[in-house]
Amino acid sequence: MWSGPGGGRGRSRGAEAEPEVGERQGQQRTPPGEVTQGPASLHPPGGRAEAQTGAPAIDGQAQSLAALVAQAVAFHRQNPDPGNNNYGWDEGTALRRLETENCLYALSASELLRPGMTADARVLLGPRYYGPPNFSVHNHGLMANLQLARGSDLLAVPSWKTTAVRRMTSEAPQSFSARGLSYEQSSMYQGVNTTLWANAVPVLADTPGSEAAAATVDMLVGKARTAYQWLTEPDGVIVQVGDSDEIRGAATTLSTPRVLRDDQTGWAVGRWSWTDPQTVYYSLRYGPARRAHGQHDRAGGVTFTAAGVRVLVGPGRFSYDAADNYRAYQLSANSHNVALPDGGTVTSAGGKVTASVIQGPAHNWTVQDTMFGISHTRGVNVNRDTRTMKVSDSFPAKNLWRQYFHLDPAWTLVSAPPNGTKLTFAHPDGRRLGITTTGRLSGAVQGITRPPQGWHFPKWGNRVWAYEIVIRSYGRSSVTSFVVS
Repeated sequence: MWSGPGGGRGRSRGAEAEPEVGERQGQQRTPPGEVTQGPASLHPPGGRAEAQTGAPAIDGQAQSLAALVAQAVAFHRQNPDPGNNNYGWDEGTALRRLETENCLYALSASELLRPGMTADARVLLGPRYYGPPNFSVHNHGLMANLQLARGSDLLAVPSWKTTAVRRMTSEAPQSFSARGLSYEQSSMYQGVNTTLWANAVPVLADTPGSEAAAATVDMLVGKARTAYQWLTEPDGVIVQVGDSDEIRGAATTLSTPRVLRDDQTGWAVGRWSWTDPQTVYYSLRYGPARRAHGQHDRAGGVTFTAAGVRVLVGPGRFSYDAADNYRAYQLSANSHNVALPDGGTVTSAGGKVTASVIQGPAHNWTVQDTMFGISHTRGVNVNRDTRTMKVSDSFPAKNLWRQYFHLDPAWTLVSAPPNGTKLTFAHPDGRRLGITTTGRLSGAVQGITRPPQGWHFPKWGNRVWAYEIVIRSYGRSSVTSFVVS
């Protein structure tokens, strides 16, 4: 597992990795990926469907609007609800269909839409609903409730809104921790959930008897917005943790740096400035088992940024297709900046912070976990003045483990002797990254396809080469340091 200076195609012990079907061989920095539309859950309720259905009405195209209505009606006539998730009758498809039908009804007032809207609402009101009592609180449940509330007003079916409001009132406190972090374990879905719950506030406020619930949700949204600022890196783009794309984050309204720590969701984020784009920034993951849009990073997974450049990054997200190898890689522990014991298997166990010291120039954390079913201790020290992150790992019950580290795609390899203890990388802006370790280098690879190794997913459906560094333990611990100069 080795890629020499300059990188190129991913290599395995000097042999060219087999290219995927349709992928050109050779020195291609960004292989062609299947760039696809991201999930519709990222679109605020009403926004996507309004864009699709609003134009005919605005332009006076009555025939086009009638054709859209007829298409929606025909779907239901030709594809009645089978009572399960087959043929487009899962909750996610039903809520988006109801969203579109709400817009069509608002524009056309066509009663032909009512039976189909009722059928879709029935899915969202029954056991397929993505929320309690059958499932954990999730953004899909909230999207469903927002569409049920709107459909209730349009069709004058009060029971839909009654159920939606009751659900939103009870589920809002279960959506965020006391510090405002979403339980969906994703920096991007932090923003998604914040926006969706902000949309719920006026629905509750306009419902007699729910004014207090609206105020409670508004308070939760305020905390969530603050947390989203912490998940925005100094370059203004969110840190990629969990299923997430490289998207613009939140403009800051904060002025006091240091640390956000949330043991309920398993996040620690540190920074030394809210205004200096060169400041040191890092994130640390621990806490409960994987949920929703989380990944297997809770064994002390880190990201690290210094001097205006991203150094250690999360994988991002490529796909939600369970059969996709890149989806499996995206979720896996080895696509994150964590340590894996030899022969270890991921369990549902989590981890916790057992010690921390937060000082002016440096932050130090100790995390213990059993994510692989055995005890593991990770130490993370971040120094502002030296622009250094030092990561130590130990597995008392194992003689061999490997640290996995993933660099931002911008870094290029300068030197990395096989079995060595020092590596050097260069950045296009002139920065250098020095890596030293008490372990031994097993490999530095990028762009391997079978199985995937050395990839980064900047956005949905897009993959680019990025160095994956594997360091095996030497002795009873391994300490690896990253210094930006």
